[in-house]
Amino acid sequence: MFVGANVHNADTAISAARRRQLPVPKAVQEARRLRAAVFETGQTPNPERPALPETADQAAEVIRQHAEALRLADVTRQAARLFSEEADLRYIQATRDAVPDWVAGLDKEFTTLVGVVRKAAAKLPEDVSSERLDWNNPVHTVAYAKAEGAVAQLEQMVSDRADIAQVAGSDGGRDNALFAVAALPEPTTERVMREDWRQLHPIIDRWRELRHQPVSRWVHLVRQGELTLTLATPGEVRGRSVQVQRWRDAGHARRAATSLKGAEANVAQALAA
Repeated sequence: MFVGANVHNADTAISAARRRQLPVPKAVQEARRLRAAVFETGQTPNPERPALPETADQAAEVIRQHAEALRLADVTRQAARLFSEEADLRYIQATRDAVPDWVAGLDKEFTTLVGVVRKAAAKLPEDVSSERLDWNNPVHTVAYAKAEGAVAQLEQMVSDRADIAQVAGSDGGRDNALFAVAALPEPTTERVMREDWRQLHPIIDRWRELRHQPVSRWVHLVRQGELTLTLATPGEVRGRSVQVQRWRDAGHARRAATSLKGAEANVAQALAA
């Protein structure tokens, strides 16, 4: 069941890579052909039953020959099953190995689209919801249309990135859609002591609030200056989400101290853990 699910994820990843016009490595193509060959061999059909001869002697010989053909087909299917799991695993691994390059191959387009949204955001009012936008203002309408077009492409890209990355393991975690495209700054003792988390967590909270408003969501992201907008490679999403807890744990450690020096020591210890 687990292998089968990962084979499906590998198929999905390749489809997404091709949709994004990313090159599929020869190793992946060959592993896919190998798996297909093993699978097809495992589906070897039984030979058709021959016509019954006119004589008993002929019938016995024909039956023996047909029995041998049936036996060979059955043994072939059984033998193919002995190789099927290994072929599946080779295909899955080859596809996993291609994922980092595929995600990296999206970076240029991602950066370009984010730039389009950022440029449009500069010409939009603070509230960019379509219900409250002044559609009689040509500056706003043109900017909103450009942002909306770029956001539609970004949303599709993020979806394709998720399809590609899934074969390497689920992104998992809360706010994985955010951390697939953005990274928090590394917590430092100095920043924790300044309580910089107070300006970071509202960015995340606002992202959650705008989950049904993609244009407003992306405009919010490009306007904030704390999170770095970059596509995450496999495993990075979980790593980025862990940063949230590190900021919080360090903040708790600061508040637990009774002196400034004690607070600095507590924070340093929390961040080193």
